[in-house]
Amino acid sequence: MAKPQIVIRIPQYLLEQLNTYIEQTGASKTEVVVGALAHYLGCAENLPMSQRVAQLEARMAELEALIKQPIKSKAV
Repeated sequence: MAKPQIVIRIPQYLLEQLNTYIEQTGASKTEVVVGALAHYLGCAENLPMSQRVAQLEARMAELEALIKQPIKSKAV
């Protein structure tokens, strides 16, 4: 049985951020949007385990990317 679909319109800047995020993490747009919506609505614990693991992996990849960025020193 097919899952229900919705159509939404989002601002260009959000689409650009979403595309950047999925390129960095390898997650699908559907996974990111469903996860974000579930988190926003307070029901993220109801997501399938595979999706919850994928979200954790995506978050870890994001953290690893941040760690690899050079530290900017402040001018004294």
